Amino acid sequence: MKINILDLLLPRETKFFDLMHQMTDLLLESANIFKNLVISIDSMEDYEVKMRLTEIKTCEGRGDDLEHNIIVELHKTFITPLDREDIHTMTINIDRALDILNCISQKFEVYNIHTVPKNVCNFAGIIIEIVTVLGELIDALKKKGPIEEKVKKMHEIENKADHLFHSSMAELFTGKYNPVEIIKLKEVYEQLEEIVDVVDYIGKFVRGMMVKVG
Repeated sequence: MKINILDLLLPRETKFFDLMHQMTDLLLESANIFKNLVISIDSMEDYEVKMRLTEIKTCEGRGDDLEHNIIVELHKTFITPLDREDIHTMTINIDRALDILNCISQKFEVYNIHTVPKNVCNFAGIIIEIVTVLGELIDALKKKGPIEEKVKKMHEIENKADHLFHSSMAELFTGKYNPVEIIKLKEVYEQLEEIVDVVDYIGKFVRGMMVKVG
């Protein structure tokens, strides 16, 4: 990476990395709650399901607050550690992943889903994997460390999610599920894959940022 003379003369605020990491932690917390929900949903009472859904919605709300704080700080800060537009792009995509996960979760109540295929649980595990690596990527950016291995790992996880999505779609049309179940689960799978794609996009975006600065 090229040395910018401003890095030597003026300190750059690192709080943005901390705020983005807090958002990533909320996404990881939500993913863990979601995984615990789908693993045990068939044995849960309605009030237990609603409690998990409320916890995920609370995380999503806290994520919105953090996104707002980052935007405010971008306007107030003279020198940022990355381009303002780049910080903004990373932030809105972390928040987007949180929003999608909350959206999926709330549909469990709206669609009256009380049991899910094993692949939904497997998808939840993949989301936890890729979000964990995203946190490591943000740490590497803060420390100005190498990021290529993190980005590569995220893309490998995204490829695994693609294979899982295709096999999950194939399973839906084996005759095990009725048409209503197919419609519900297809939407769940599509949005789970979208979360992985959004997080993987952040990794690719960061790699592009590093190319841009040399």
